[in-house]
Amino acid sequence: MKRGINRVAAFLTALISPVLLAGDALPTFTISYFNGACPDGWDNASLSSANGRFLIPSMRGGGVASFVGEALTSQQTPSHTHADATGSISTSSKEFILIDGCCNDSLGDSGTHSMSGSTESASGNLPYIQYNACIKTATPESSAGTLPSGLMTYYMMPQCEASSWTPVYAADGRYPVGLPASGLPGATFGGKALSPGEIRTHDHSMGGTINLPGHDIAGGSGCCAHGYAGAGDTNFTGSTVVDTSSSKYDSAVQAPYYTATFCRKN
Repeated sequence: MKRGINRVAAFLTALISPVLLAGDALPTFTISYFNGACPDGWDNASLSSANGRFLIPSMRGGGVASFVGEALTSQQTPSHTHADATGSISTSSKEFILIDGCCNDSLGDSGTHSMSGSTESASGNLPYIQYNACIKTATPESSAGTLPSGLMTYYMMPQCEASSWTPVYAADGRYPVGLPASGLPGATFGGKALSPGEIRTHDHSMGGTINLPGHDIAGGSGCCAHGYAGAGDTNFTGSTVVDTSSSKYDSAVQAPYYTATFCRKN
């Protein structure tokens, strides 16, 4: 995890300059999206690390301006790789009335045997839309009117602005989404919230059946040459693990993100 403490400090220093008023009532350090260039009184340069990443509410104790995952390029399809696939296969056992030894070879041993392999990179098919993330740099214009109660937006500072804004702790470490039809506002879902700097991964369990073909040999069925693998359906089990060293992030369960304080207007 990389933290933007130095960038925040530099940004605050840059604000010690002639006061610029913006034509809106949102507080300084508000972060929001615009479909195009940042308007007057707003800036993107201080949020360069948010480009190609999703804004999520800061985790408790995680700070703001931290970011995780490889930033997406324009219209990039994110992908992930399950580099390792391991498991086991268990065969049935057959016995024959034969001499156990040379030279009827190429028969299989019965029992449980390990299996391993790899998987190819796959797309996460993550649906997203690109907007310009901008931060409010100007002093709010008091004559611009009042903001509606319940408005929720991001804030660059560790605490929400003054007494008129309240942190939305329930959203910490989660990706906000638009409310589905008949959905319950404020409901949390999915896995546990992200912890500071977490790169969340996932794995897959495997299971299935392999049919082992039969091979005839001259001999009677029975005791006492034993331990040969039997033909027929044979079950296998295993799992795969995401390779974060090559994927940088696991797009199947987590998109690259940038943290900011999530605040609600009282």
